[in-house]
Amino acid sequence: MAGAGRPSRHAIYRHLDDAVEDLRTRMGGLPRPEEADHIWAELWHQEAHHSTALEGNTLSLDEVRQLLVEGRAVGDKELKEYMEV
Repeated sequence: MAGAGRPSRHAIYRHLDDAVEDLRTRMGGLPRPEEADHIWAELWHQEAHHSTALEGNTLSLDEVRQLLVEGRAVGDKELKEYMEV
């Protein structure tokens, strides 16, 4: 029964299959897991940096990255700056 409202599950799966196929043919597919890990880590670092910078935090992206990856504070900023991240 067609009509306005929610699409059928079959239509949603067909749309998803089409989108995945388009991703494969036009863009070469999805990244490999090790590439995806790097992408997500970089997004995490940038998100932490930019969201705290909006609130006035003065840590650089590299300082945030080292704090998140290595668990150590580098630089000469106040402790509260590192704790915010």
